[in-house]
Amino acid sequence: MGKNARALQGNKHNSGATSFANRRVDMKEKKGVFSELAFFKSVYAKEDGSFKEGTLPHQFVEDANKKVQENLASSSSSKPVIEIENAVFNELMYKGEVPKRPLNYGFGVKQSDIFGVEGLLRKEGSSYVNNNAMEVENMKGEISVVKKQNEDLAQQNQVLNTKFEETTQSFKMIASFLGQVLKEVRKGNVSSNLLDGAESAINMITDDSGGNGDNQAEK
Repeated sequence: MGKNARALQGNKHNSGATSFANRRVDMKEKKGVFSELAFFKSVYAKEDGSFKEGTLPHQFVEDANKKVQENLASSSSSKPVIEIENAVFNELMYKGEVPKRPLNYGFGVKQSDIFGVEGLLRKEGSSYVNNNAMEVENMKGEISVVKKQNEDLAQQNQVLNTKFEETTQSFKMIASFLGQVLKEVRKGNVSSNLLDGAESAINMITDDSGGNGDNQAEK
Protein backbone atom coordinates (compact mmCIF):
# COMPACT_ATOMS: atom_id res chain seq x y z
CA MET A 1 0.00 0.00 0.00
CA GLY A 2 1.30 3.48 -0.89
CA LYS A 3 2.09 6.27 1.54
CA ASN A 4 -1.11 8.17 0.72
CA ALA A 5 -3.25 5.09 1.25
CA ARG A 6 -1.72 4.50 4.66
CA ALA A 7 -2.09 8.13 5.68
CA LEU A 8 -5.73 8.34 4.61
CA GLN A 9 -6.75 5.52 6.95
CA GLY A 10 -6.85 8.03 9.81
CA ASN A 11 -9.05 10.59 8.01
CA LYS A 12 -12.73 10.80 8.68
CA HIS A 13 -15.07 9.92 5.84
CA ASN A 14 -18.74 10.76 5.45
CA SER A 15 -20.12 7.26 4.95
CA GLY A 16 -21.28 6.93 8.53
CA ALA A 17 -22.45 3.41 9.31
CA THR A 18 -22.73 2.57 5.60
CA SER A 19 -19.89 0.37 4.43
CA PHE A 20 -17.84 1.41 1.42
CA ALA A 21 -19.11 -1.67 -0.39
CA ASN A 22 -22.76 -0.68 0.09
CA ARG A 23 -22.00 2.96 -0.73
CA ARG A 24 -20.35 1.80 -3.94
CA VAL A 25 -23.46 -0.17 -4.90
CA ASP A 26 -25.70 2.85 -4.20
CA MET A 27 -23.48 5.13 -6.25
CA LYS A 28 -23.47 2.72 -9.18
CA GLU A 29 -27.27 2.57 -9.12
CA LYS A 30 -27.53 6.38 -9.15
CA LYS A 31 -24.68 7.36 -11.47
CA GLY A 32 -23.73 4.23 -13.37
CA VAL A 33 -20.04 3.64 -14.09
CA PHE A 34 -17.66 5.85 -12.11
CA SER A 35 -13.94 6.11 -11.45
CA GLU A 36 -12.07 5.42 -8.26
CA LEU A 37 -11.30 9.11 -7.99
CA ALA A 38 -14.99 9.97 -8.23
CA PHE A 39 -15.79 7.47 -5.51
CA PHE A 40 -13.01 8.89 -3.33
CA LYS A 41 -14.47 12.37 -3.70
CA SER A 42 -17.96 11.14 -2.78
CA VAL A 43 -16.60 9.53 0.38
CA TYR A 44 -14.44 12.38 1.70
CA ALA A 45 -16.20 15.48 0.36
CA LYS A 46 -18.45 17.65 2.52
CA GLU A 47 -22.14 18.08 1.71
CA ASP A 48 -21.38 20.98 -0.64
CA GLY A 49 -18.80 18.88 -2.50
CA SER A 50 -15.79 20.74 -1.13
CA PHE A 51 -12.97 19.41 1.02
CA LYS A 52 -11.64 20.70 4.30
CA GLU A 53 -8.45 22.60 3.57
CA GLY A 54 -5.24 21.36 5.09
CA THR A 55 -6.39 17.75 5.12
CA LEU A 56 -4.88 14.89 3.18
CA PRO A 57 -8.10 14.25 1.19
CA HIS A 58 -8.10 17.92 0.10
CA GLN A 59 -4.47 17.77 -1.01
CA PHE A 60 -4.96 14.40 -2.67
CA VAL A 61 -7.95 15.59 -4.72
CA GLU A 62 -6.13 18.76 -5.78
CA ASP A 63 -3.12 16.76 -6.95
CA ALA A 64 -5.35 14.22 -8.69
CA ASN A 65 -7.44 16.87 -10.50
CA LYS A 66 -4.28 18.62 -11.67
CA LYS A 67 -2.77 15.39 -12.96
CA VAL A 68 -6.02 14.38 -14.70
CA GLN A 69 -6.10 17.72 -16.55
CA GLU A 70 -2.46 17.30 -17.56
CA ASN A 71 -3.19 13.83 -18.91
CA LEU A 72 -6.25 15.04 -20.79
CA ALA A 73 -4.26 17.89 -22.33
CA SER A 74 -1.33 15.73 -23.35
CA SER A 75 -3.31 12.70 -24.46
CA SER A 76 -3.43 12.32 -28.20
CA SER A 77 -5.89 9.46 -28.02
CA SER A 78 -9.53 9.44 -27.10
CA LYS A 79 -8.93 7.66 -23.81
CA PRO A 80 -12.04 7.78 -21.60
CA VAL A 81 -11.92 10.19 -18.66
CA ILE A 82 -12.82 7.38 -16.25
CA GLU A 83 -9.80 5.39 -17.40
CA ILE A 84 -7.52 8.39 -16.94
CA GLU A 85 -8.95 9.15 -13.49
CA ASN A 86 -8.45 5.52 -12.44
CA ALA A 87 -4.83 5.57 -13.63
CA VAL A 88 -4.15 8.83 -11.79
CA PHE A 89 -5.87 7.60 -8.64
CA ASN A 90 -3.86 4.37 -8.53
CA GLU A 91 -0.62 6.21 -9.29
CA LEU A 92 -1.08 8.77 -6.50
CA MET A 93 -2.69 6.46 -3.98
CA TYR A 94 -0.41 3.45 -4.33
CA LYS A 95 2.72 5.04 -5.84
CA GLY A 96 2.95 2.33 -8.47
CA GLU A 97 2.95 -0.45 -5.88
CA VAL A 98 0.65 -3.41 -6.30
CA PRO A 99 -1.80 -2.98 -3.41
CA LYS A 100 -1.88 -5.98 -1.10
CA ARG A 101 -5.40 -5.13 -0.06
CA PRO A 102 -8.32 -5.40 -2.48
CA LEU A 103 -9.53 -2.26 -4.21
CA ASN A 104 -13.13 -1.13 -4.57
CA TYR A 105 -13.97 -1.51 -0.88
CA GLY A 106 -12.66 1.78 0.42
CA PHE A 107 -9.13 2.91 1.02
CA GLY A 108 -6.86 0.81 3.15
CA VAL A 109 -9.78 -1.53 3.90
CA LYS A 110 -9.69 -5.27 3.33
CA GLN A 111 -12.75 -7.06 2.02
CA SER A 112 -12.62 -9.27 5.09
CA ASP A 113 -13.04 -6.15 7.25
CA ILE A 114 -16.43 -5.65 5.60
CA PHE A 115 -17.75 -9.15 5.15
CA GLY A 116 -15.75 -11.00 7.80
CA VAL A 117 -13.33 -13.73 6.76
CA GLU A 118 -15.96 -16.45 6.41
CA GLY A 119 -18.36 -14.08 4.68
CA LEU A 120 -15.68 -13.12 2.18
CA LEU A 121 -14.87 -16.74 1.45
CA ARG A 122 -18.54 -17.53 0.91
CA LYS A 123 -18.91 -14.44 -1.29
CA GLU A 124 -16.04 -15.68 -3.46
CA GLY A 125 -17.65 -19.10 -3.73
CA SER A 126 -15.02 -20.80 -1.65
CA SER A 127 -15.93 -24.16 -0.17
CA TYR A 128 -13.19 -23.84 2.45
CA VAL A 129 -15.56 -22.66 5.18
CA ASN A 130 -17.97 -25.55 4.75
CA ASN A 131 -15.19 -28.08 4.34
CA ASN A 132 -13.45 -26.74 7.41
CA ALA A 133 -16.62 -27.03 9.48
CA MET A 134 -17.12 -30.58 8.22
CA GLU A 135 -13.53 -31.48 9.12
CA VAL A 136 -14.04 -30.10 12.61
CA GLU A 137 -17.17 -32.21 13.07
CA ASN A 138 -15.36 -35.30 11.77
CA MET A 139 -12.49 -34.64 14.16
CA LYS A 140 -14.94 -34.28 17.04
CA GLY A 141 -16.46 -37.64 16.15
CA GLU A 142 -13.05 -39.30 15.91
CA ILE A 143 -11.96 -37.80 19.23
CA SER A 144 -15.17 -39.05 20.84
CA VAL A 145 -14.52 -42.59 19.55
CA VAL A 146 -10.91 -42.54 20.76
CA LYS A 147 -12.02 -41.19 24.13
CA LYS A 148 -14.56 -44.01 24.48
CA GLN A 149 -11.91 -46.58 23.51
CA ASN A 150 -9.52 -45.15 26.10
CA GLU A 151 -12.22 -45.33 28.77
CA ASP A 152 -12.92 -48.97 27.88
CA LEU A 153 -9.21 -49.79 27.96
CA ALA A 154 -8.86 -48.07 31.33
CA GLN A 155 -11.68 -50.22 32.72
CA GLN A 156 -10.13 -53.37 31.28
CA ASN A 157 -6.75 -52.43 32.74
CA GLN A 158 -8.36 -51.91 36.13
CA VAL A 159 -9.94 -55.38 35.98
CA LEU A 160 -6.63 -56.93 34.92
CA ASN A 161 -4.73 -55.12 37.67
CA THR A 162 -7.22 -56.34 40.26
CA LYS A 163 -6.99 -59.89 38.91
CA PHE A 164 -3.19 -59.71 38.90
CA GLU A 165 -3.08 -58.51 42.50
CA GLU A 166 -5.45 -61.30 43.58
CA THR A 167 -3.43 -63.93 41.71
CA THR A 168 -0.15 -62.65 43.13
CA GLN A 169 -1.56 -62.82 46.64
CA SER A 170 -2.80 -66.38 46.02
CA PHE A 171 0.59 -67.48 44.69
CA LYS A 172 2.29 -66.06 47.77
CA MET A 173 -0.06 -68.01 50.04
CA ILE A 174 0.38 -71.23 48.03
CA ALA A 175 4.16 -70.82 47.93
CA SER A 176 4.20 -70.39 51.68
CA PHE A 177 2.04 -73.51 52.14
CA LEU A 178 4.19 -75.61 49.78
CA GLY A 179 7.25 -74.47 51.66
CA GLN A 180 5.73 -75.82 54.86
CA VAL A 181 4.86 -79.12 53.08
CA LEU A 182 8.46 -79.46 51.88
CA LYS A 183 9.76 -78.98 55.41
CA GLU A 184 7.42 -81.68 56.73
CA VAL A 185 8.45 -84.08 53.93
CA ARG A 186 12.09 -83.60 54.82
CA LYS A 187 11.28 -84.37 58.44
CA GLY A 188 9.49 -87.54 57.36
CA ASN A 189 6.14 -86.28 58.57
CA VAL A 190 4.18 -87.26 55.44
CA SER A 191 0.45 -87.80 55.81
CA SER A 192 -2.45 -88.21 53.42
CA ASN A 193 -3.91 -84.88 54.54
CA LEU A 194 -0.62 -83.14 53.87
CA LEU A 195 -0.34 -84.66 50.40
CA ASP A 196 -3.98 -83.80 49.61
CA GLY A 197 -3.32 -80.22 50.65
CA ALA A 198 -0.22 -80.04 48.45
CA GLU A 199 -2.17 -81.46 45.49
CA SER A 200 -4.94 -78.90 45.98
CA ALA A 201 -2.39 -76.10 46.10
CA ILE A 202 -0.80 -77.31 42.86
CA ASN A 203 -4.23 -77.50 41.19
CA MET A 204 -4.94 -73.92 42.27
CA ILE A 205 -1.72 -72.78 40.61
CA THR A 206 -2.50 -74.56 37.33
CA ASP A 207 -6.09 -73.25 37.34
CA ASP A 208 -5.00 -69.64 37.93
CA SER A 209 -2.35 -69.88 35.21
CA GLY A 210 -4.90 -71.08 32.67
CA GLY A 211 -4.06 -74.80 32.73
CA ASN A 212 -6.34 -77.72 33.58
CA GLY A 213 -3.77 -79.90 35.36
CA ASP A 214 -4.52 -83.60 35.47
CA ASN A 215 -7.99 -83.00 34.06
CA GLN A 216 -6.49 -82.31 30.63
CA ALA A 217 -4.32 -85.44 30.84
CA GLU A 218 -7.30 -87.58 31.76
CA LYS A 219 -9.22 -86.24 28.76
